[in-house]
Amino acid sequence: MQWSLQECGSGFRAQKADGLTAFIRRACLWAEMKPGRGLGYDITYKGFAIARISFARRGALVKPFAAAQSFPEISDLDLVELALRVSKYREAAAAALN
Repeated sequence: MQWSLQECGSGFRAQKADGLTAFIRRACLWAEMKPGRGLGYDITYKGFAIARISFARRGALVKPFAAAQSFPEISDLDLVELALRVSKYREAAAAALN
């Protein structure tokens, strides 16, 4: 696991061990467009949205955008790891509320 996640402002700041920085912010996912999906997050790198994480029931879906191909330094595995980190952070925050 190479990414660390920190809460900042309206989302999260993700930093990789080699210095890459990405931002994860809440995305607007409308129920009529994506039935069965919950809260979503956009992953932004160098000012471009490169992927969207959406949570449905007990799983997560990571959908890379076309802009992600412009940044080979962030692989699909990195995007999956970021989704895992956000998922664990959400679980911890929900447990703290109960």
